[in-house]
Amino acid sequence: MKFNANINLPQKSIFGFKVLSSLNSSLSCYLLLIFGRFLNPLFGSQQIQVIAGSLFNIVLNVSIVILIINLCVKRKELPKIFFIFLNTLLLIYLPIALYLIFKYMRYLIFIGF
Repeated sequence: MKFNANINLPQKSIFGFKVLSSLNSSLSCYLLLIFGRFLNPLFGSQQIQVIAGSLFNIVLNVSIVILIINLCVKRKELPKIFFIFLNTLLLIYLPIALYLIFKYMRYLIFIGF
């Protein structure tokens, strides 16, 4: 008995937009990482600004994780060597992004109580 690995994934998002290709997901990830690195120091030190910065980092890293999952699902669109060359840093960043999501969520919960 052979395992059927063909899963029919939708080609449109919940809002009706076309799902990004692997290359577009990779470039969007790098763009979000650059914007995130430039915008993080601009959040202040008052409590409301720290909360806003934490929410920004949660949304940023969740978006990056979703894009990394999408580029892995659509990996057959790119040649193997180009996919590996383009996405190695993103795959290394994936556990860091998950850690940052939980870190900022824990921080927001700690501030809430």
